[in-house]
Amino acid sequence: MKTRVAVRTAQALGVFGIAVLTALANSMSAEFNAGHGVSLLFPAAAIAVLAGMFFRWWGVAAVFAGYLVSPWGPATIGLEQTFFFALTGALEAAIPAAVRFQETGPTVNRVLRTVLYGAIFNTLVSGVAGVIGIWTWAAIPLTSQQIAMSFVTWVLGDMMAIFLVAFPTILLLKPGVLLDDDARLCFRKWVTGWRAFLPFIVLIAADIAAMDILVPRAGINIHWLGAFLVGPVLAGAVFGGVGGGLLAAGISGLAYVAEVVHLLLPAGRAAVFQAIMTTYVTLAIFIVAGIVAGIFSGRNRVLLHELDEHRRLLQKNFESVVTALAAAIEAKDKTTEGHVQRVARLASRVGRRLGIEGPRLEILRYAAILHDIGKIGVPELILNKRGPLTHDERKVMESHVTIGVEILETVDLLRPAIPSIRYHQERWDGRTDMEYPGYFGLQGEEIPLEARIIAVVDAFDAMTNDRPYRNAMTIAGAIAELRREAGHQFDPAVVGTLLALLENEKDEDISDRWPVLGGRTEGWIASSG
Repeated sequence: MKTRVAVRTAQALGVFGIAVLTALANSMSAEFNAGHGVSLLFPAAAIAVLAGMFFRWWGVAAVFAGYLVSPWGPATIGLEQTFFFALTGALEAAIPAAVRFQETGPTVNRVLRTVLYGAIFNTLVSGVAGVIGIWTWAAIPLTSQQIAMSFVTWVLGDMMAIFLVAFPTILLLKPGVLLDDDARLCFRKWVTGWRAFLPFIVLIAADIAAMDILVPRAGINIHWLGAFLVGPVLAGAVFGGVGGGLLAAGISGLAYVAEVVHLLLPAGRAAVFQAIMTTYVTLAIFIVAGIVAGIFSGRNRVLLHELDEHRRLLQKNFESVVTALAAAIEAKDKTTEGHVQRVARLASRVGRRLGIEGPRLEILRYAAILHDIGKIGVPELILNKRGPLTHDERKVMESHVTIGVEILETVDLLRPAIPSIRYHQERWDGRTDMEYPGYFGLQGEEIPLEARIIAVVDAFDAMTNDRPYRNAMTIAGAIAELRREAGHQFDPAVVGTLLALLENEKDEDISDRWPVLGGRTEGWIASSG
């Protein structure tokens, strides 16, 4: 019972509030009076649409009451006319009240439904009824041209008020009527993000200031300057989607209408009336630009999202392929289990410290994972042999680089990683006449940086893990070996970066890469110096 009373009370207050707002909006029409009983903008029409949409038939009744309390224009002639024109206002609210604006479907359908039943059909019906009343009670017979002009100004004055006032209000109170979830999120981000919304306000303020200065002093046509307001409208549509476009059109349009009245009214109502059609055309450009640009912006955003999803899926599948190739390496060479993953993770961190980032860092990671892919083509007897390799066996082992390159050349996405894999066995000093020679004789910075990183990290991981032909070295021994070979086998800058990184490693960071380390490295690095 208490709930029902509360609902009825809220409805009564809502009806009273709508009636008051309608009366006030009707009175405000005088501020936009262009003469000849025409209001450049008719705010009561916007209240009528909102009343019908949000309060349904209670809202229609409230609009009717508001018109009766505060008649305007032809409605002031007499009681009969007041009653009739109040009915025309109620008609404008009745169509939105009869249509259920369900929050379903894509944004385009929601906007089209609201425009048709909340701004076009209802104003046309009201306009026809209104012109019948004007023709009936006109003091003198009206020409067909006068009747047509009355109809056009009636409909456009109402329609522009609906677009400039009602639609932005709907966006702020119940955006689901116009926008789907994605469009709503985009609109909310734009409105609440001052970095995008503030420049929009500044653009409008700058254009209004230009009108105030240039129109009276330089005699520049106000409509030429007003056309520049389409810029903020497009900005709102691009960054805020359809919602941003409609809100931007509303704010820009109201500012423009206020300037037209402010700057032209001193010359008389006739000057405002003469500019009325040009004003409507400019406002129509704002509204259409906001809706169309917002729709295209939303579609582009959806396409970009879909492309991003496809890219993410391709990336995921690509990662799976790379992981499968890495697993194939380990399946062939059991003694290097976990080797490529450890090398890839540490190489990425060293590369990042050396300024490699973005796609190039990803390529480094792929190269580190696949640097030994060519071992698939090396016989297992050689890969798993216990003890030193013979000269011929070493030659076969060295062929894994060429085999790996041949495999990756068939995969377009992995081709950028080929130089890093091809040259990861090169020596910094370029020597090819020793026990661990470079394969191609490149030296120094002729060797790609990524290949130099892989060479150092690969060597460190190999030294600190068991191999068939030897046991793992101590950390101190591996670090000492890196320092001895810095400037000879290895790039000294890369060695220094790796050691600095190890110096700062935490226990958990080390243990998942080299379980043999088992803790922090400060002591090993210090003892190896």
